[in-house]
Amino acid sequence: MANDAWVVRAGDAETIEQPALWLLADGSHTGGLLGANRLYLRAGEPGTKPHYHEKSAEAFYVLDGALRMMVGAESITLERGGYVVVPPGVRHAFAASPDTAADVLITLAPAVERFDYFRALPDILSGKLPKDEVDRIHERYDVHFVVAPEWDELLGGE
Repeated sequence: MANDAWVVRAGDAETIEQPALWLLADGSHTGGLLGANRLYLRAGEPGTKPHYHEKSAEAFYVLDGALRMMVGAESITLERGGYVVVPPGVRHAFAASPDTAADVLITLAPAVERFDYFRALPDILSGKLPKDEVDRIHERYDVHFVVAPEWDELLGGE
């Protein structure tokens, strides 16, 4: 491909079943410029707990459905066509709306190699890994969780 462009054709992306995730581009594919994945959450399905990234901005574009988010201290709902860029250091969380699935394109710039993190997610989410290993994984992939009772209240109020 000209200029070392990275191309992923429909159906060729590596997928993770739970959560439903398509791995589109990692830092090594883009010269460290960005990483990209597509996430599908069923209606009411949680995405992630409140966290921040020190090294990268993370952008969310809603392809279809509705995505509830906490960005900083604000709670928002992005519907189809909605877009938000979360700067480094800003806490954020997301989940599908209670009655609507969310299909979301997520980019991270500059890229952090994260495909191995996403590959480990099923084991992390199922509790198969010891806490100290999970902590090391989160640190390695620049995922820093924070306490945000307002997010828990928002999700618990359904």
